[in-house]
Amino acid sequence: MLKKRRVLIREFGKAGASHFEMIISFVFFISFVFFLFLTLKPYDTTTLSGAVVSELYDSFEERVHTHLTSFVLKVNSSNIEGDCFSIQLPSGIFTYALTESRVTNIGGDLGGSNLDDAQLNIIKKEDYYKVAISPEFDDDEPTDCESVDNNYILGSPISRRVVSYNALKNMTAKYHEDYEQLKSELNVPEVFDFFIVSGDLPEINMKMFVPSSGDVIAQEYILEVLNEDGNITNARFSLGVW
Repeated sequence: MLKKRRVLIREFGKAGASHFEMIISFVFFISFVFFLFLTLKPYDTTTLSGAVVSELYDSFEERVHTHLTSFVLKVNSSNIEGDCFSIQLPSGIFTYALTESRVTNIGGDLGGSNLDDAQLNIIKKEDYYKVAISPEFDDDEPTDCESVDNNYILGSPISRRVVSYNALKNMTAKYHEDYEQLKSELNVPEVFDFFIVSGDLPEINMKMFVPSSGDVIAQEYILEVLNEDGNITNARFSLGVW
């Protein structure tokens, strides 16, 4: 009888130890899960919102960008009899398409010019000219210009991607006139709202009411903005979502 009681006590002790181990394991599991929640913060939307802002910037820059090509040109104006001259721009040296032109002298005084395919026509002023080519410009129309053939020196063209001021103005108007359509075009998710503003260009103000409470995630970018006068502004833009 005593031996049987000892066996029962021993078995009960094993069962109690097993239950105790289960409780300890459960406590460790709950502690680990709680630790993961504190560390990873799956309820935190900051990372997601930051990704949306980055995507907004990519879509925004893609829609408002334009191209600018610039170079210096030298001709001997004393050998040109008429009021204007033309040169055939060589193929293969330009990164972007040859669109509209803007030509000034070295001092920055504007002269008439236009581009007809790769033929650049310029109103004669002096020997040195600064030529800029971009869809942002409006061509003049000098005609019947004397060809200078190869009697000119063309500096190495510099091409870059910039932001169109006209595109910014058009986007600003659309933001206030058809916000939902612009939001869709910029690939902003339905659950978010967005704004785009520039402190350096206060007229570029794409911002509606932003709630004072809640998470508003914003990032700043500096972009080169080209206007139709050929001026380039380094403008700071703030893009945000909430």
